[in-house]
Amino acid sequence: MAGKCSVFFKFLVPGFNKRLSLPVAFCSSLSVKKLEKAVIKSCLGSWCVRLGRSVDGVLSFEEGWEVFVNHHGLNIGEMVVFEHKGKMVFNVVAYESLGSEKEYELQSDKQQHYYKGRRTLKGTASSSSRTFFSTMMSKTHGDPLRAYMTVPAKFARSNGIVVTSRIFLKDPSGRSWPLIISKWESKTRGSYRIAIRKGWYKFYEANKLKTGDVCIFNLKPVSSKSGSKSTRVLEVQITRGGS
Repeated sequence: MAGKCSVFFKFLVPGFNKRLSLPVAFCSSLSVKKLEKAVIKSCLGSWCVRLGRSVDGVLSFEEGWEVFVNHHGLNIGEMVVFEHKGKMVFNVVAYESLGSEKEYELQSDKQQHYYKGRRTLKGTASSSSRTFFSTMMSKTHGDPLRAYMTVPAKFARSNGIVVTSRIFLKDPSGRSWPLIISKWESKTRGSYRIAIRKGWYKFYEANKLKTGDVCIFNLKPVSSKSGSKSTRVLEVQITRGGS
């Protein structure tokens, strides 16, 4: 239903808690014009939200949206990423103002009947089947000598991305960028993280990225034409920090 705009994000500005307008490009891509409600899902469960429409045809989350905002403790300056799964059903991930995913505590037994989703003692607003992640550019992303971009461990595990995987980034202009993955061991935590090093700075420089810009990496389905299941293509959407 939503073509190229299946993943988008919104920065939270004053007034967001009462009403949140959806991107014009996303609204224009919808084939069904008479829409009355949407379902928003996070790690805390599902919420039904009534849709409003402006005279220009732009949709917005209205009745029910404030309830979602309050349950997730959203604040001005934070960011919410929406993945449209079709039929106005969205998977949602919330990010704090500095770019890290918001964490949520387990609800009390009295509150649990409000939620249908899987909950953990302390988890981020994500799901094991998520096919995207978002990163706000910082100085380390653009360091010519040590530039790298971390791939969330949960995202990598759930999508079968390992050190031997072949990664290609597809930028907004349609250009393809081959990258090489590195695996960093953490001696203190006994875990590891996956990062993109070789090839990342070329992508960063060619797309004129700067600190504060936001990139959404959307994993495309494995294609038989790729020749190998270890090949992964991430389409990148870029929003400038000053826009």
